[in-house]
Amino acid sequence: MSFLKTGNFFVSNSIIILDTCLSIIMLTSFRVGAKILYKELTNNNNLIRKNIVIYGAGKSGVLLKRTLEAEIKTRNKIIAFIDDNPKLAGKSAEGAPVYFGIDKLAELNQKHKIDELILAIPQLSARHKKTIIEKALIQNIPLKSIPPIESWINGEFNSNEIKNVAIEDLLGREPIELNNENINAALEGKVILITGAAGSIGSEIVRQCLHFKPSKIIALDQAETPIHDLHYELDANLKVIPVIADIRNNDRLSAIFHRYRPNIVFHAAAYKHVPLMEANPYEAIQTNVFGSKIVADLAVKYGVDKFIYISTDKAVNPTNIMGASKRISEIYVQSLNATLELENITHTRFITTRFGNVLGSSGSVIPRFKEQLDKGGPLTVTHPEINRYFMTIPEACQLVLEAGAMGNGGEIYIFDMGEPVKIIDLAEKMIRLSGLKPYIDIDILFTGLRPGEKLKEELLNDKENTIGTHHPKIMIAKVAQYNFLEINQTINSMHDAGTINKSRLLVSIMKQIVPEYISNNSIYEQLDRKIATS
Repeated sequence: MSFLKTGNFFVSNSIIILDTCLSIIMLTSFRVGAKILYKELTNNNNLIRKNIVIYGAGKSGVLLKRTLEAEIKTRNKIIAFIDDNPKLAGKSAEGAPVYFGIDKLAELNQKHKIDELILAIPQLSARHKKTIIEKALIQNIPLKSIPPIESWINGEFNSNEIKNVAIEDLLGREPIELNNENINAALEGKVILITGAAGSIGSEIVRQCLHFKPSKIIALDQAETPIHDLHYELDANLKVIPVIADIRNNDRLSAIFHRYRPNIVFHAAAYKHVPLMEANPYEAIQTNVFGSKIVADLAVKYGVDKFIYISTDKAVNPTNIMGASKRISEIYVQSLNATLELENITHTRFITTRFGNVLGSSGSVIPRFKEQLDKGGPLTVTHPEINRYFMTIPEACQLVLEAGAMGNGGEIYIFDMGEPVKIIDLAEKMIRLSGLKPYIDIDILFTGLRPGEKLKEELLNDKENTIGTHHPKIMIAKVAQYNFLEINQTINSMHDAGTINKSRLLVSIMKQIVPEYISNNSIYEQLDRKIATS
């Protein structure tokens, strides 16, 4: 036996080895024990306990599991993964079982009472994502999603970046493929005037036009604060010139055209709230008809290359003053284009785009529902059968740019709006997305159709049809042609009749111009009965 000499003592080698091993074991046990004890001591009712299922057992799903289980303030338990790859079924990822397909969600929920389903497959198609969301909503399971992997910092992300699934995801609309070369050729180096630039559509057109390197953008609106906010958002971009002006003021508009000489005009300015315009026909006509006429006429006078008029599906078989006023403007710019073509000289080309409701726009149903949810309900729907077409604001504006670039003049482009959505279904799904139950946690009340409102919107009237374009989501409506001189004269007669006290006369002239305009739930239904009996 060998010994080591330490002072006056001798220690065996075996004792040193044994002491080292025991020290390692004791230190490790202490650290593990302290961690277990901490978890047990903090295992109280103040901690949030969540049973979570992750959709996607790939790299992002595994990283998500690690992040969630590392949370201190939340006792997250990853019940399982669900994945679209059948080869992963029956296996495990990070100790959690993997199931195949969204249909397993109901079984898992019944067994474990799932608190959250988190989507961790960034490349999910819009339609597939919609299916997953709807399956989860049926089970009253709140949904969240993670940002794309490319936005993670150093391959990691914070759990605070996990967001609620947006109502837009329920549309199931695939991303738009744009002909950027075509749009770039149309916009690069050009002076672009955008009316209504402070609104939902106008402001997004400003943002998107900036990507195509215009010379400058004249962002025109009469609303001071919103146009200021837009300019501030764009960090006072030198290419964006904010201008406060009213499109009904011919002298002011003429000075703006004279100063900036725009090459392209996107005309988005309009009054659009149906019940409000039903009560104020003079104002609707002043802005939507006379204002549009002023902008269009000045575009011709100052040699604008293209004028893109942004219309609405409410202009089709209109049942209200707002929709009828937009249809009259469509007729005016289209007939003006036809007259200019007959002159066989270089002229302003007028193009109309027509689409339905956009999610999140000012005054639309989504912001109202969110506001009502924040207040604890109830959500208000006008009628159980009312439905609408929807698309997102960026999608609508992308299609406007594409249509504007491809247009040769005189076209009315309509967009593929997908399937109509029942507003009651939208309300119920928004409640479920908030983790609540319709009619139990949040009630839904029916308030009745508002003045001028109809149950179903249309993109074409009975006498119209469409022809396709190179873009699968853009079609050209074949509509009736009008004589410009007659339309111009009739609109001028409306201006002569346009006093506050002559609303019925104004509306009756509108019905002469647009014979398919039949009022609904409105005091002007009397005019239709009078026309029918005459």
